[in-house]
Amino acid sequence: MSQQYDRAVQTVLDFLVEQGFTQTPCATFRQASRELNRYLQAESLEYSPSVAQAWLEALKPGLPKWKFVSFRRSLALVDNAARKGFVTNGVFSYDRRVVKRRAPECFRRLLDAYLERRRQSGNQPSTLHMDRNACMRFLLFLQSQKITDVACITPEIVKEYQAQGDHRTTEGKNAYIYRVRGFVRFLATKKLVPETLELAFATDKASRVSIVTTLSKEQVNSIEAFAKRSCSPSELRSAAITMLALRMGLRCVDICNLCLSDISWTSKTISFVQQKTGEPLTLPFPVEVGNLLAGYILEARPKCDEPNVFITLKHPYTRLKRARCYSSSLSVLGRKTTPEDVRGLHVIRRTFASNLL
Repeated sequence: MSQQYDRAVQTVLDFLVEQGFTQTPCATFRQASRELNRYLQAESLEYSPSVAQAWLEALKPGLPKWKFVSFRRSLALVDNAARKGFVTNGVFSYDRRVVKRRAPECFRRLLDAYLERRRQSGNQPSTLHMDRNACMRFLLFLQSQKITDVACITPEIVKEYQAQGDHRTTEGKNAYIYRVRGFVRFLATKKLVPETLELAFATDKASRVSIVTTLSKEQVNSIEAFAKRSCSPSELRSAAITMLALRMGLRCVDICNLCLSDISWTSKTISFVQQKTGEPLTLPFPVEVGNLLAGYILEARPKCDEPNVFITLKHPYTRLKRARCYSSSLSVLGRKTTPEDVRGLHVIRRTFASNLL
């Protein structure tokens, strides 16, 4: 086994631990690197990205999709560490043959105007990215039908577009149709297509209505008991994070983005701009939450220049990631014992909203 591979694997493991990744991704990475190690030893091969890729492709037919994706990510991390000597926390491109598609020239101005309106409405980059992809599919289909003017779009063309969709799931197809419908609605406001054209887009099934899942009274009591007995740095951090969701209804992403400057101790309020909506929000915090925040900041939070309230407890100190916030709810409520058990800050936030009713 090459020393280069051993060093790269250890570099990635150190990175995963430092960044506070949960047990599952760490265990999956260890499994992938261990099995590749066995293969290299059995075949008397030296490590190289091409050898690792060939090994993974041979395994692909027998792997569940989630495991294949996890193994692929693991190999990309090893390759990154082997080439650079450290791990860059970036996005990997797994298929070099992919070519970025551009909207046809005849529709590009309209698509750019629609996306700009969506951006000005406060939509996040991830939402705009999906809007672009969905509209791009539709516009490329129009181009394949020799249509160069949106005024030529008819209900029959819309139905033909829906019939040729290649989505893996009904939910995915509906999500794309929803975004294309929004684009057509935008065209109607510009008087370029009839206002009724959007009615030609149909979803494959009606939206489902379900009863909201919330925490039981016993689970709420266990959170309160955990907050009272917490003493270690990780426990104090988990208690503060969980109570922000339970008592104030903050989203996980807003808890991660919360900065020390957002807390006003004199007015007992927390002010921040919501990531999802872009809207500013100021909320009074209960005494219970204030005490937990003060206890965490004064007794557990590392002294550093990081502006965020919730940071990693080990150097290098960085903003806490959402996966780590989820693990905070596991440390408070414990791991699932049955499939019906619920965990995570989202269900805690729903409990807060239900209690308001």
